[in-house]
Amino acid sequence: MIFVPARFGKQSILEAAEAGIELIVCITEGIPTLDMIEVKVRCDELGSRLIGPNCPGVITPGESKMGIMPGNIHLPGKVGVISRSGTLTYEAVKQTTDLGFGQSSCVGIGGDPVPGSSFIDMLGLFESDPATEAIVMVVK
Repeated sequence: MIFVPARFGKQSILEAAEAGIELIVCITEGIPTLDMIEVKVRCDELGSRLIGPNCPGVITPGESKMGIMPGNIHLPGKVGVISRSGTLTYEAVKQTTDLGFGQSSCVGIGGDPVPGSSFIDMLGLFESDPATEAIVMVVK
C-alpha cells in the first residue's frame, strides 16, 4: 500500500511494480496526470495491478483489507462494490450491510483522472468470482 505525498507517487508506484508486486494500492491523491499515464503503461507492461490513486483501497470482508476503508461497516456477502468515490463507497457498503446483503469484495478504483484500474477491469474480476452474485457500481 502506498500513502505518500503526491510528488513521490510516481516513483513509489514504479518501485513497487519493478519489484514484482502484483497488487499495488495507492491511496495518494493528486499525482500529476502525465506521471500517472507513464505509471499506468509501466504497470501494465510489468503485470502489476494498480488500484488508485486517490482511492480508499480494497476489502474482502472477513478476510483481508488493504487501504483505509472502515472495516466495521462491511459484512461478508455476495455483492461486489466498485466505486470512484471513497465516501460514496462507504455509503453503498453501509446500505448493503444494513439490508443484510454484505459484500464479496469492495474496490475503490480512485477518483483521480487516470486510475490504475478501470470499472471494466474490475467487472471482469467480479464476473469470474464465484462469491459475487450482484455488483454495485458508483460512478461519478
